[in-house]
Amino acid sequence: MNIILFGLSMSGKTTIGKKIAEKFNRTFIDTDLLIERAYGQSTKTHRTCRQICADEGELFFRELERQQIESLKGSSKCVIALGGGSLCNQASATFLQSIGHLIYLKTPADILWQRIQMHGTPAYLDQSDPKTSFDKLVKRRIPLFEKMAHTTIETSHMNEEDIVASLSLIIKAFENLHFETRSV
Repeated sequence: MNIILFGLSMSGKTTIGKKIAEKFNRTFIDTDLLIERAYGQSTKTHRTCRQICADEGELFFRELERQQIESLKGSSKCVIALGGGSLCNQASATFLQSIGHLIYLKTPADILWQRIQMHGTPAYLDQSDPKTSFDKLVKRRIPLFEKMAHTTIETSHMNEEDIVASLSLIIKAFENLHFETRSV
């Protein structure tokens, strides 16, 4: 079973995902890196996801994202970190539910906003009023995330080690359940 981490931008999906993958000797996949690689191969240029979205527009970016998510078909025992908007596409969301356990890293919006400000305003936010744009995005995505999550980890009072420990317990429980199911 794949472990699929999702949440709003800057919630720690990649950082935590790498640590969990290493701890459990699983392959780590960051869908943002898949998107950047695919874009680079087709255009012979290097662009980050933020740059691709800014240069090509969100519709183009979301289609490329959907294609890269579907390329995960057949993957197993991976830790997958999704981009913040990956689950907004219903086809992608349904596909991801079929290949793994969706874990929502729920981080308070005020903490995420502080992190975003440190890294620069992303292209998907309205550059003329990024805070209002961010607040609207949060209001749209959180209900979807809560609906899609198989498991939610509230990260507001946790450091990275605490989050990794919580995820470790979840993964061990799944591994035990899978073992017991197979041995019956």
